[in-house]
Amino acid sequence: MAKSAAILLVFISFLYILPQSAHVVAGWTDERLPKAEVIEDSRELLGVLHNVLEKLQNRRMAVWERRQSHLPSVSKLFQTPQCIVGDYCTVKKGPRYGQLCDCPRGSKCNLFFLKCL
Repeated sequence: MAKSAAILLVFISFLYILPQSAHVVAGWTDERLPKAEVIEDSRELLGVLHNVLEKLQNRRMAVWERRQSHLPSVSKLFQTPQCIVGDYCTVKKGPRYGQLCDCPRGSKCNLFFLKCL
């Protein structure tokens, strides 16, 4: 019973305070800046934003215009080099393992030692 009365009291006080705080906030913004200055400032900010977006649009290059020489060829992307038995073949970072190279035939990458054995 006391809990429901406390909740009701908080709810009523909230309903009483809410309209007054909205009036204070609305009055504060109106007194702070006149509407003409707000509109002028927003137009200035929009102009600056438009200039920045134009510069970014001009800097963006199309895919076919990019130089392709710095990218590895497709055959090199899917190849991994051969390891020597006893070399590190994988790297552990957190819960994941990353393959460095392929172990030679007859050996296997040991995930405890991270070497070809």
